[in-house]
Amino acid sequence: MLQKFLIACCVCLALCPIHKAAGQYPRVGVDGDISLGKLDNMENMLDLADAHQKANLLTLLGVDPVIAKDIADHLMSGEKIELKPIRTKSEAHYGFAYLPSGTGVSCYLYLLQGSDEEPVKMAWHVVGLQQLNCWNTSSSLETMTLRLPDGDDLVLHHVNYDHGSGILVNQTQVFSILGGKLVQTLATQDYRSEVTLGTENSLEQSSTFLRFPDNSLEETRTSTYNDKLKKVERRYWRWAEQKRKFVPGLFRLVVAPSTKNLSVNR
Repeated sequence: MLQKFLIACCVCLALCPIHKAAGQYPRVGVDGDISLGKLDNMENMLDLADAHQKANLLTLLGVDPVIAKDIADHLMSGEKIELKPIRTKSEAHYGFAYLPSGTGVSCYLYLLQGSDEEPVKMAWHVVGLQQLNCWNTSSSLETMTLRLPDGDDLVLHHVNYDHGSGILVNQTQVFSILGGKLVQTLATQDYRSEVTLGTENSLEQSSTFLRFPDNSLEETRTSTYNDKLKKVERRYWRWAEQKRKFVPGLFRLVVAPSTKNLSVNR
């Protein structure tokens, strides 16, 4: 008798739906709108926010609402909106907001002013904008110390410069804060792919960049023709205070296919 009773209880438990309170299920995301605050906090919240919340925060920072909504709605997997501080010698505090292109063709680099120390009294807000052509892919952004030992410059790679039938040219561009404004201080080709129309002849060039302790920027350019190494060249970019921009030295041959590897001393 007891055995039948236990079996009946088990059957009832199996058939009865089990309800959990909504609070027992963890929710990944952000409740409500994101408020203005410290840059790293806002960036972390953006990682968890939905498209509406992303667009709303960008609008609060001063981004055009149309641009904010377009970027938030079309971010691709792996892309993120970056909010970071920029070190300068100015008494003002600066940062940047970088908005990748997503499925669109434009990236946006915003200069921000405010303070992480007093994010309420001195809330972060947009004071400058650079719109970038990201026709074939979103640019990648990094901060480098190139002019001052305790100051940052913004280096963007793979900004589209030209595209058309058989040709694609991207640039590396550097932006610096000069006089409270975001100014382009360097632009150079970092990738070129060109196919001669009516032939199978192709030229491909790609550059890599390396910062040296003396704040110079080394550019190494590799050229291939019909998938065969043509040459490797190297030059150095340095800051010219009077010209208020970076100026390049001459390219020097590092490797040629017909010779052994040759190192060029700086």
